[in-house]
Amino acid sequence: MTPPPATARARVAPGTRPAPDARRPALRLLVPRRAPRHSGRHNRSLWLAAVLVVGSLLTVVVGDDLLAQSQLRLAAVQQQVTAATATEHHLQVSVALLGAPEVVISTAEHRLHLAPASQVVDVPEVPLDRPLPVPQTAPLAGSGAPTPAPSTSVPMVNGHPAYA
Repeated sequence: MTPPPATARARVAPGTRPAPDARRPALRLLVPRRAPRHSGRHNRSLWLAAVLVVGSLLTVVVGDDLLAQSQLRLAAVQQQVTAATATEHHLQVSVALLGAPEVVISTAEHRLHLAPASQVVDVPEVPLDRPLPVPQTAPLAGSGAPTPAPSTSVPMVNGHPAYA
């Protein structure tokens, strides 16, 4: 164990002091040295960073402006489409009303002075499951039309050759 400090002082001779070289050096306040200025490199990198920040902000502002203008144009076009759709619907209704049978008949009677038919004859129904008879197309006797010469080719029915 170490002796208490008082006894340690007592051991040193009272008038003897250690030599000034053996003493600890005086404490100095550490003042940080100024770093050598690399003004060229530091300034260039600072300017480059500033230019990149300002450029990116300008890019964002220009992009936002373009987006806002596009949205305004889209809204205007949508209004035009809505108006054109409403106009088309109105015109379709007008055409449908003008094509109604009652309107057509009244227009024919009043504007064109046409009279309705006294008797309406319906067309007979035609059965769809069996073919129609071939119509008689020979000229009547004495009509003065020349009779065609008999053909040696194969007769055609509905665009296809008819074989017996």
